[in-house]
Amino acid sequence: MPEAAVQVGRLGQIDYLECWQLQRSLATARRRGAIPDLLLLLEHPPTYTIGRGGHRSNLLINDAMLEAIGARFYAVDRGGDITFHGPGQLVVYVIMDLGREQRSVRRFVERLERTIIEALAHFDVEATIDPAHPGVWVGRDKIAAIGIAVSRGVTYHGFALNVDPDLRYFDYMIPCGIPDRGVTSLTRLLGVPVSLAEVEAQVVRSFSRIFSRQVVEGLSVEELRGLVHHLAVSG
Repeated sequence: MPEAAVQVGRLGQIDYLECWQLQRSLATARRRGAIPDLLLLLEHPPTYTIGRGGHRSNLLINDAMLEAIGARFYAVDRGGDITFHGPGQLVVYVIMDLGREQRSVRRFVERLERTIIEALAHFDVEATIDPAHPGVWVGRDKIAAIGIAVSRGVTYHGFALNVDPDLRYFDYMIPCGIPDRGVTSLTRLLGVPVSLAEVEAQVVRSFSRIFSRQVVEGLSVEELRGLVHHLAVSG
């Protein structure tokens, strides 16, 4: 595989906890140089997560209500506050060795922001960043949340772009802990359904251009599980 390549893994809909554990294993393998940089594309079933800087009070419902709406909750090791993941939202996790290119974490996040903004521009949506608040915005509404973790120079977690999720789930939280802002989706902005596959393809193109990476297709969730198992067995 070329040195400047990133391999794409298309995971479909995958349980959050399983995917979190998978990411951590892949990040460990990346630090060892056993695998290339990865771009993981997926959806999660309804899940609320709170990052290292978050507050449980920003989730406005208790455990009984979580169960009633069919959602799960996890406190996780990414940056940021609370966010929601669910079907119709494109989640992109990046397993990347920053040290090889001596990029700062801030620079990495800026490139993620630019990737999202460029992808949305393809659909004639003008998105921006807000220096006071993380993520990508359309007006005062958040369309994409960003939260990463870095362990010994290797990133994991990434961003979540609202394509066509059920936005009612956001009513049960204070998005990213910001009480005076809202959320939106690509479908809401355009007034017509947008396929996740079309957005996914555009995100991959934008990522490739902005990160100056050749994209190599081909990993499924089964192949990633097998890879992690093989690396664990081989030590």
